[in-house]
Amino acid sequence: MDTKKHYKMYKSNKNWFYAAITTVAVAVGLVAGGHVAQADTVSPDTIAQTTAVTSAATSTATSAASSQQQSAASQTSTATPAWQPADANLNAQQAQSAADQKNYGNLDNFSIADGKLTVSGWNASNKDANYQDHYLIVYDQTQGKELGRQAVTNLQRNDVQKVYPGVYNAQYSGFNNTFDLDMTPYLNDSLQIISRYSNGANGEGQYFDKWFGPINLGKEQKANSIDSVKQTANGLQVTGWMADDASATKPYAYLILLKDGKELTRSRVQLTDRADVAKAKGTIYNSLHSGFSTTLNVDQALLSGNLQILMRYTDDVNGNGNYSDQYSKTYASNTGYVDGYALNNNTIHYTGWHAATNANGMNHQFIIVLDANNHELYRTELTGNQKNINRNDVANVYSWIANASQSGFSVDIPVQANMQHKEIRILHRYSSSADGNSQYVDFTSGNYSINSGWQGDYYYDPVTGQKATGQKVINGVTYQFDANGKLQSKQQNAVNRALSMRGVPYVWGGNTPAGFDCSGLVQWAYGLGARTTYQQQALGAHHYDVANAPLGALLFFGSDTTPGHVAISLGNGTYVHAPQPGQTVTVASQRWYAPSFYVVL
Repeated sequence: MDTKKHYKMYKSNKNWFYAAITTVAVAVGLVAGGHVAQADTVSPDTIAQTTAVTSAATSTATSAASSQQQSAASQTSTATPAWQPADANLNAQQAQSAADQKNYGNLDNFSIADGKLTVSGWNASNKDANYQDHYLIVYDQTQGKELGRQAVTNLQRNDVQKVYPGVYNAQYSGFNNTFDLDMTPYLNDSLQIISRYSNGANGEGQYFDKWFGPINLGKEQKANSIDSVKQTANGLQVTGWMADDASATKPYAYLILLKDGKELTRSRVQLTDRADVAKAKGTIYNSLHSGFSTTLNVDQALLSGNLQILMRYTDDVNGNGNYSDQYSKTYASNTGYVDGYALNNNTIHYTGWHAATNANGMNHQFIIVLDANNHELYRTELTGNQKNINRNDVANVYSWIANASQSGFSVDIPVQANMQHKEIRILHRYSSSADGNSQYVDFTSGNYSINSGWQGDYYYDPVTGQKATGQKVINGVTYQFDANGKLQSKQQNAVNRALSMRGVPYVWGGNTPAGFDCSGLVQWAYGLGARTTYQQQALGAHHYDVANAPLGALLFFGSDTTPGHVAISLGNGTYVHAPQPGQTVTVASQRWYAPSFYVVL
């Protein structure tokens, strides 16, 4: 038997009042006789107004719903008017009320968090005056049948009354009902909630309906969160929650620890209540009973690689069979960071941190310097305040690694002769052996230069540490170095190339070592795109103090616009050129044949 309270209107003088009346209704079966609930006709403007109350009313109603519902449920005999028109406007307001025959309502929330269906919302209409019995009906659209119905104890909804002051009983239009239904068979179905006002017992007789929904349960939902992972002496202690519609048919819950995608260990978990999850994930079946806290027992020496928690619901007591899985994020087992690297004269100041799950029992720490070929250049064991420096910041981020809180290191590394002009990497190593060569775990830095690469006009190979000499291609660019390793300028390089061609015969149109004309020699020596003297004279400003032409300048003979010959200055009043047919590339002096102007490239 269900106890149901509704409000009946009566008139005293010019004012309308409600008296609370308590009735007893017989609970109905799952299927409503031969009567299928029908929706009332709702016009577009009704939909707009219903949407308005959804946004305007429910925002404040949601936070107040619990206290309002408890207050309304505790009322037994207090008469409270839904609306009370003023005497002066009584006729107009009564006329307005009679004219508004729309059916307003909203399904604020539904939940299957505890395996049953709970729905809340409101429904108000001026038709309520003639239909005093209020019922909620659950209708399965997918299966085409009614699943159950309940009498409603109307709850106070001042928010609705504020938006619809002229609608009968708007102030007492709320509902919050839980149906004693096992929702397992219906998780793939689409449901609708019907709010029915009737003048007959069990919601039959004459009635009118408000259809809400559909509630689409036909989407298998799942969600999870790992709240904390902490390394202990026995393994990893894990807390969190796992919610999954599949738990309806797969009742056994397991946590499985993966290492690089392969199982290390598993634990069957007894789920606990998580009201916070039920509130946030109420549309997932049994999300209320989704919490877990367990220790995944494992030898700490095996805690390496990428670790991950697999959360499983299964129909097999051993955790296999048919299952539905969810995965956590990946948890690093070995990680570190270089906070500072500073090369000062012949000392490297190196600071950072290194945390590793499998470093437990490794009491020796080392700094090891390697070259680009992984040859060891230097090693030192850390002692005293060089190691185990407090790093709460690391522990806050990597809480699952036991030694994270004391993972800091700081050391000064002397630059050895075998490090000079090389590119190096620095290892921090935990080891259980005194020499650091067995049972260890490393964190490796990026690459650092010890005066390698370009050092002014010199280039040191980062791998060998050797100074470059002669011609060398660096990052796709060809450079020329002298015998001492000093970079030759573009001009010096061009002069050297041209001088190396002395004795090569003059060939009209030639621009290869097989033979050159004057502009062909310039083009080849500098690697220019410009081929003729006319094109080459346009490569820069014209200067006329030819006696001071610098090394590598292009010397032009003839007019500014139509020079007839070009040579390359040697910087001392002489030049190298390809003179004319029958001669070879040679060196000449401005005293014998003076140029008109020069261009510096």
